[in-house]
Amino acid sequence: MVQPPVHATAVLYVYQHAKDEAAAEGFLRRAFPKLKAWHEYLHRERDPEGEDLVYIRHPWESGMDNSPMWDQIIEQLQLRRDQIPQYRRADIHFVSAGDRPSDSAYDRFAYLVKLFADRNYDETRIREDCPFLVQDVLFNALLCQAEKDLAQIARALSEDPSPFEQRAEKMAHAMNENLWDEEHSTYLDFDLVSNRLLEVDVAPNFVPLYAGIPNEVQARRMVDALENTGFGLSDESLTPVPSYDRYGFAFFPTRYWRGGPVWANINWFLMRGLERYGYRKQAERLRNTIVSLCKEQGFYEYFDPTTGFGHGSDLFSGTAALFLDTVLKY
Repeated sequence: MVQPPVHATAVLYVYQHAKDEAAAEGFLRRAFPKLKAWHEYLHRERDPEGEDLVYIRHPWESGMDNSPMWDQIIEQLQLRRDQIPQYRRADIHFVSAGDRPSDSAYDRFAYLVKLFADRNYDETRIREDCPFLVQDVLFNALLCQAEKDLAQIARALSEDPSPFEQRAEKMAHAMNENLWDEEHSTYLDFDLVSNRLLEVDVAPNFVPLYAGIPNEVQARRMVDALENTGFGLSDESLTPVPSYDRYGFAFFPTRYWRGGPVWANINWFLMRGLERYGYRKQAERLRNTIVSLCKEQGFYEYFDPTTGFGHGSDLFSGTAALFLDTVLKY
């Protein structure tokens, strides 16, 4: 099981803002071969056809555990009782019953975990019958940016940056060719099992802005969609940006990723993306949102876009870290 590949980006960020240059360079030298191996694993094992897009094989790998994006896949998993492994949920101690994923969803999450273990984590064997193989927009956008950041790390160490730059260029091209959707004016996940795009409107589909993937015309259309649809970037009655379109069928303001709560991490990526393309007014609104939510509510895991109230863990380190970064305006 993996998580979104932000590691090279984080390492570069630490290096760039470290006060002790010698220690920072030592840190970079220790991290560089591990980061290379991590990216090589993803491209080798999660892109077997050489499409320049990697796949995830479990909703948890996306960082968006129970997003409505996965409904079409997860609901097709009709499990017998004997196929559901025994497991114990930890989230019941931290998240209220109305906010967390259902037991039936967790049954399917656990089934996938056991499938991987039963195949001894051999990616070739897993691919043969895994029902969940998705080229995820968020995951690939973050990897594309991470490749660019790994190139910067290579330069700092007098290593060759070109392999990482070339991979980033190929990934951006593949996302524009295969995941861009004209009708939605954004990028959509691709289900490799059913061979189709997952037409679900979620905020992470706009994160390619952060990685500089869309051209200027695409970026303008994406910003229009963020402002003039249920994501409410220009709607003063809504706390932006809900993780799921507020007019969508599955919208519920506090149900984890499923319904549409505001997450500081998605807002941070979008803020950085909007800044990258020169949309400073829109970026500033997200900056103010991150700061005001934390000041008024605390470092919650996520927030209700209709009331601004915090939900989930109330001492969430990810939210706190991004608040600090946003306030300091690095």
